[in-house]
Amino acid sequence: MKKFIILIFALFCCQNLLANKHALIIAVGDYPAKTGWGAISSVNDVPLIKQTLLNQGFLEENIEVLINEQATKKGIMEAMQRLKNRIAEGDIVVIHYSGHGQQIFDDNGEEIDGKDEALIPYDAFVKYTHNYKGENHLRDDELGNLMTSFRNKLGKNGQLLFLLDSCHSGSATRGAVTRGGEGTFAPAGWKASDDVKTAGSDMFERSKVSQDAAPFVMISGASADELNYEYEGYGSLSFAFSEAMNELGSDFTYRQLFAKIAANMNVISPKQTPTIEGDTNYKLFKGEYVAQQPYFEVTDITRPDLIRMNAGKIQRIFKNTTVKILPAGTTEVEEDKVLAKGNISNAKFNESIIKLDKALPTSNEKDFWVFIDEPSYGDISLKVYLDETVTDSEIKNGITDFLKQNNLGEVVADTLQADVFVMKDGESFTLNVSRGVETLNEINKERGTGALESINQKLFNFAQGQYLKNLSLKNEKYEFEFKLLPIEYDIETGTIGELKPETENLNEAGTFQVNTQDDFVVLQVTNKSDRPLYFSIIEINTQGEIMPFMPNDNCDFNDNERKLAPGQTMVFKDCIFSFGPPYEKLVLKGFATSSPINFQPTVQTRGEGTRSGNQNPLENFIQQSYSKSRGSGATSTSGGMEGYSTEFVYEIVEE
Repeated sequence: MKKFIILIFALFCCQNLLANKHALIIAVGDYPAKTGWGAISSVNDVPLIKQTLLNQGFLEENIEVLINEQATKKGIMEAMQRLKNRIAEGDIVVIHYSGHGQQIFDDNGEEIDGKDEALIPYDAFVKYTHNYKGENHLRDDELGNLMTSFRNKLGKNGQLLFLLDSCHSGSATRGAVTRGGEGTFAPAGWKASDDVKTAGSDMFERSKVSQDAAPFVMISGASADELNYEYEGYGSLSFAFSEAMNELGSDFTYRQLFAKIAANMNVISPKQTPTIEGDTNYKLFKGEYVAQQPYFEVTDITRPDLIRMNAGKIQRIFKNTTVKILPAGTTEVEEDKVLAKGNISNAKFNESIIKLDKALPTSNEKDFWVFIDEPSYGDISLKVYLDETVTDSEIKNGITDFLKQNNLGEVVADTLQADVFVMKDGESFTLNVSRGVETLNEINKERGTGALESINQKLFNFAQGQYLKNLSLKNEKYEFEFKLLPIEYDIETGTIGELKPETENLNEAGTFQVNTQDDFVVLQVTNKSDRPLYFSIIEINTQGEIMPFMPNDNCDFNDNERKLAPGQTMVFKDCIFSFGPPYEKLVLKGFATSSPINFQPTVQTRGEGTRSGNQNPLENFIQQSYSKSRGSGATSTSGGMEGYSTEFVYEIVEE
């Protein structure tokens, strides 16, 4: 009895040591017409962010939500004050904003470019007039002061995370809905003092804080000079953040969270640059985050053996995925708690229908959570918009037939649905990424059907690259991570020096950059599991083309040389990477399994190479992805692919 009392007391004390978690979610989408701002889908972000926080132990009563007319300038400031009144030293605070953003003329001379950044409350106007001079814009100066007051109250044992899903500059463009996209708010005749380009959000105001202030991290959906696009009706950052939080690994820092966000953003909006600023090396939520095995809620019990859940293709869930049903509140799957097993019979955009092997014990959908058992990996699916400049019926019909015959996707009539635009400029065709309408490829029409063949091949490359970027294996038993580290290297003598600080290659946005002149890096890989692992890494460029990264022709490490013991970190100093044009952002996609794995033969032979009859199931799957015909054999690929995948995003720049 005494031991039991001591145990209860110890648990009580430990719980009291855990921080309270508070959040404020602000979403403005339906701006009054008189303000001049267009409607956006910000309100859709609220349940996404709220559920993500609830999964992390935030209590419903500690999450305040402001939507549309509630989020005036006055309403936001009052909500901030209420939040400040609730928090105590050592707490964790998350503030999330979804809405328009805009640059505004600097009113105190502090900005080099003469422009402040501002959030746009419900009652802020898009244009400077005689009776509105920006008083309802929420400037970065004001936000900086607010954040400072929060940090000072939270103290060194607290944490503050600010998520900003808006943009501040640029001009509106077709191809997707943007959050912002208006010129600088300023009086007539005003001119910026300097045309300064920044890689950061420019929302991070480094106000003076106390010596014991809380760590502060700001993650923005776009740099100050970029537009921030929506994705499938959600803010791109909100969606990427939610996905990243569902895939948390062990011992996670804010920088690792940002790496996950950047990888997700590279898929949904490749030309957009998310940014992170602040104290990025601190443990996420002070290490008190919940490494919750991902689950989904049941939305309807149609009959005792047929249910619906709130997840589908957008959450990377496809037909033939198998699931297990457990009681709501379950942290991880334990076989003795499984109430039923099921199979996804129909996967829609954000919903799935599940056929169960037996009836559920009650008809209350709130009693159950759905956990993925064996994933199924759906077809490559690319949505292509043919611009009005493409008038050649042979080209139009050829692209449509190619996508249909090879199960690669479809031609769409709405630009907002498109992943890729095909345009024609003179005698050349261009393939353009939709969110930002920037050129991926240019194809010169120099011979008969040659242009069509080139377009179709480029479409396939891009579709395959996006598919593999989006592929997620998350069996925690095989968890690993990797990154690039800068190193001293004398190319003339081949002399390898010391590792350099990782921060030397991080730009203002928090992106790892390398130049083509004097930057050299090595690969570091860490096994975070309790079993030996083998790994292999591929590189995917902007156009979707895939190359072997480790091993490769110059660093042909065999299977045993790429085997890591439990907990082992290995730096491959015998393999020095240097870089050349084109200047672009690339994704390194790494996979780890308990059996030898090597993608190099498959990638170099475009899916035709094999190593042996005992090929790893994951190698077989990657090999299948090279097939332009993605029929039933590919969609049913599941099981046997035990492993873990993770990403590292970096950018090649000019010196």
